[in-house]
Amino acid sequence: MSGSGDTGEEDAAGPGTNVFGEAPVALVQLNLTALMDILSNLLFFLLAAFGATIVMVINGTVPVQSAEDSDVADMKRAVTMNVSIHKEGFRVAALGTAFSQEELDAMARQIPLRGSAHDYASLTRELRAIKQHYPKSDTVILTPEAGLRYEVLVRTMDAAREYEAKQGNTIRAVGLFPTVVVSTVVK
Repeated sequence: MSGSGDTGEEDAAGPGTNVFGEAPVALVQLNLTALMDILSNLLFFLLAAFGATIVMVINGTVPVQSAEDSDVADMKRAVTMNVSIHKEGFRVAALGTAFSQEELDAMARQIPLRGSAHDYASLTRELRAIKQHYPKSDTVILTPEAGLRYEVLVRTMDAAREYEAKQGNTIRAVGLFPTVVVSTVVK
């Protein structure tokens, strides 16, 4: 017995070896800095590329058991409205896959300023007329011009979402296009 605290048993293969008698493997230290730089740059590029794309809505339906319950017939009655907000007024355009270009162009409107302010009442009136023809429609995309005041954007959202209808002595809010998406122009 040695007095150094050993149990008296040494490894069968000798000191500095593993349990199989092999010499220890040298430690490998990987330098992952370059790899992390590449991955972070790739992530940044993908995020920037995604932000620069315009996402289009694709109309789709789910198969149903009977034709009476199908939404396919209702697709003809649904449009997505696009309202471009400019310093000179509004430009209203319709988007839809079930329409010809002539039908979509017939729904387009220019709404100029009234005096020096945007004409929100005329915008609501035009959107209301389109909603009456296509009652299943519920989405409007707002595209504000760069440098537009925030108040104009909010008032445009309000004008597109609902209007006030008078029933007897009461005034109630009636929905127009409740789903409002704010988009930007890609330069």
